[in-house]
Amino acid sequence: MKKSELYFNLISIPMDFAALVAAGIVSFYIRLHTELFVGRVQYQLQLSDFVALMLKVVPILLVVFALLGLYNLRGTRRFIHEFNRIVVGASLGVLFAIVLFFFNQSIFPSRFIILAAWVLSILFVFVGRIILKSLQEFFFSRGYGLHRLVIINGQGVEADIIEQMLKNRSYGYNVVAELSNTENLLAQLDELYADSAVDEIMQANPHVSDTQNLQLVEFARNKGLQFSFVPNLFEVQRNVIELNNFKGVPVISLKNTPLDGWGKVAKRVLDVTASSICLIITAPFFLAFAIWIKLDSPGKVMYAALRGGRGRDFWFYKFRSMYSHLSVGDDYGGEEAEKIRQELWKQSERGGIEGAFLKIKNDPRVTKVGRLLRRTKLDELPQFWNVLRGDMSMVGPRAHVLDEVERYRNRYRRMFSIKPGIFGLSQIAQMNWPDLPFEEEIRLNIYYIENWSLWWDIKILVKSAYMLFLAKRPKVDD
Repeated sequence: MKKSELYFNLISIPMDFAALVAAGIVSFYIRLHTELFVGRVQYQLQLSDFVALMLKVVPILLVVFALLGLYNLRGTRRFIHEFNRIVVGASLGVLFAIVLFFFNQSIFPSRFIILAAWVLSILFVFVGRIILKSLQEFFFSRGYGLHRLVIINGQGVEADIIEQMLKNRSYGYNVVAELSNTENLLAQLDELYADSAVDEIMQANPHVSDTQNLQLVEFARNKGLQFSFVPNLFEVQRNVIELNNFKGVPVISLKNTPLDGWGKVAKRVLDVTASSICLIITAPFFLAFAIWIKLDSPGKVMYAALRGGRGRDFWFYKFRSMYSHLSVGDDYGGEEAEKIRQELWKQSERGGIEGAFLKIKNDPRVTKVGRLLRRTKLDELPQFWNVLRGDMSMVGPRAHVLDEVERYRNRYRRMFSIKPGIFGLSQIAQMNWPDLPFEEEIRLNIYYIENWSLWWDIKILVKSAYMLFLAKRPKVDD
């Protein structure tokens, strides 16, 4: 990281602090002048007390911003990276405030202030970062703080695009040389390094041999330069690199997923917060659905069964949507129900008896109430309890029943490297594509595992809510 980038990152901390405090104060005054539309404030709070509260909350938000990498960003990265993290950080802050508000409504004078502060904090921090970014680009345009870059093997369409982008100084790069991978390449690089004319090296040809690339990597490592390359698009996989040190020996580890480390912590915080809120909001429906299910058919209201999870199987809960005597399990239909299930499996739309899992249209085991609950996904409300317990996540691969899992666990072990989820890419795809092929479901889940981000989880949750309650979906038979 260039010194100028370090300075801008340091400046952004007090600027974010001021922006967040300003967002809270403006929200406070907006609430006081909107009683005609929003209603009277039930809990009176003086501005001085509110500011004192803000001064306690804002540092927590700054820590969240830091964990999201908002104070470790290079000027050569596009602003969208920062904006996504700002939205995620502010959203986590408002989720935290909402949880506090549920338990003590006197902490904030109104819910309106929480929502207004959320919007304004994103806006104010965003504007502050735009000002800093504009100032940084101004310095870039004057030649200050640029990353001095050498492009090697600049041939082909990909290299042309990269070269044109890097020649625009607002991206933070100054292309000081374009070299070919000839016998005297290292000598040319050494000469540029001796003249302090290079900070980074980019290998722009994805078809160069590993031996040639290793020579460049070794040169960059010895000189303390950053090395980047254009990968073969058919071979690239996203992995997270972590540097460890074992008794003085450096070891580079490729993480299985970005969820390793702090990603797992951030995801768990989101899971606990979101599942707690969802359980509080949906609690009144539990009694109504219990009565409805009981009136429709005899048997238990809840259906519990083992599901394949991350490292261990777990008890999975949902509202019973099948007739009790036709539901698999010792506490339900037992062996007779299992025999019926095996017969139905021969008619499965996913490959018959050899298929990975059972999929039947107009399943005769489903009750009238169960059809509606399944169509609206309301039978899955108890899964928020599974999320809160830590068995599942809000977002992840679908949880399948145990004997179905045994059919593909060995072949698709990557699926079990993270917890199953209530929502996910395959679940969204299946809302529009009810007959989603199993292999496509696997590909979507693997892609999610390799490309996870907290911001992506939030977008999946928002998209899922939209699909469930607002979007029109294809009508299919159960």
